[in-house]
Amino acid sequence: MTLTLLPVTGLPEIEAGDDLAALIAGSIPLQDGDIVVVTSKVVSKALGLRVITDDRQALVLANSTAVVAERATAAGVTRIVVATSGPVMTGAGIDASNSEELLLLPPDPDGAAGDLRAALESATGARLAVVLSDTSGRPWRAGLTDFALGTSGLQRLDDLRGLADTHGRDLAVTIRNLADEIACAADLVKGKVERVPVAVVRGLAGLLTNTPQPTLIRTGPTDWFALGRHEAVRDALGVTPGSPDAERVGLPAAGEEPVTDRLRRAVRTAAHGQAPVAVHVDDQTVELSGDDAVALGRLWARVEVALTGERLAWRTERLGPQRVRITVHT
Repeated sequence: MTLTLLPVTGLPEIEAGDDLAALIAGSIPLQDGDIVVVTSKVVSKALGLRVITDDRQALVLANSTAVVAERATAAGVTRIVVATSGPVMTGAGIDASNSEELLLLPPDPDGAAGDLRAALESATGARLAVVLSDTSGRPWRAGLTDFALGTSGLQRLDDLRGLADTHGRDLAVTIRNLADEIACAADLVKGKVERVPVAVVRGLAGLLTNTPQPTLIRTGPTDWFALGRHEAVRDALGVTPGSPDAERVGLPAAGEEPVTDRLRRAVRTAAHGQAPVAVHVDDQTVELSGDDAVALGRLWARVEVALTGERLAWRTERLGPQRVRITVHT
């Protein structure tokens, strides 16, 4: 099998209302079986999904269904969210690169891919598939890669379960993500710096299909990483990620932080929504005291949980029936 990757060069800057299919078809001869991979940004531009705002954080939250992780950085707050378009992405996939305005992702990526495919097939007479690609990080991996945000006319997965490997063992869990692999391959010949937003993958005609395809997004019980480590602990203590409460108690920094900052944030998180208890915090200790033994015990336990969430080791001393000291150490 020979696989050919063809960059589509010479496209103009895309504006709202442009006929993207006509521009692509006029830039490269398309053949039956071609897979056209289009950077989602140019689709967003053609659809007019531009926004001018001074509050990017509010825009991110408005285009999200959940916050997975959030960190304070020198430039503001960076959030990894479940975008309304489906995938888990930094900043809901809102893009400002190579654009003076903010670009939103297409709200229905598969629908946008289907519309573009229909227009391309009408313009060329060829049987095609379309992949809308975008760029994202991967868990436990440095750097960014492209992935399939939406597809039309393409077999997305190759389910090898039940087949045998070269040693006769069952491939019990192997399901190849063909759509993402194609998006990554196409990105080798396109890119932001080169201003090549479209590529054609030729040689995989056998993957074209009109059969409805399964989702590529893990949700519900299949999503083992619905929240980041910090966020899971804070959420369990009643501080919902992405909420004003989360910002009030303080967000973890993206880099290293002093122990004192982490200790004080843990105490604020633990005290959120709790009955008043006297709290005194020093550089590496927190003392709790109060006449209400139940409220004192609840806060004591919550502080220990919050400290563990901050990856701080601690030891506790009873200073009396109504007073506790917790000392952190690294």
